[in-house]
Amino acid sequence: MKRLIVILLVLIGFAAFSQRTVSDTIYSNETVNFATMENARLVQVVSTTLGDSIAGTIALYGSVDGTSFTFLNYLGGDLGVASPGASLTGAELNQITLSNNLVSSWEIKSKYPFYRMTAVGTTANDTTLIVIKWSK
Repeated sequence: MKRLIVILLVLIGFAAFSQRTVSDTIYSNETVNFATMENARLVQVVSTTLGDSIAGTIALYGSVDGTSFTFLNYLGGDLGVASPGASLTGAELNQITLSNNLVSSWEIKSKYPFYRMTAVGTTANDTTLIVIKWSK
């Protein structure tokens, strides 16, 4: 019941955000590449566990052609993160650690025409729902 309430609150929040949405579920330690986003300027990520716990990271990539993607870096000035609860990791602070009920926003400062989020699970037997919303 608690998860259903969290998901409903997330969906209501996304309705106010009212842009494009994509979602997927990460099982165990798999890698998921989400759908390509065109001309995104703001990306919001929400994660919640559908199992016992949640672990892993999510990162943003940019591309000039929509097929070959480059890792975007916070320290390199490619993006900003407006997320009070987000834990940044990686050498260039370019990944957000997934956590239960995470709501994280990325402000894109680079000028790639295409973007893609990639999430990597790190714990066996976990199931994580990730919802991504973006605006131009």
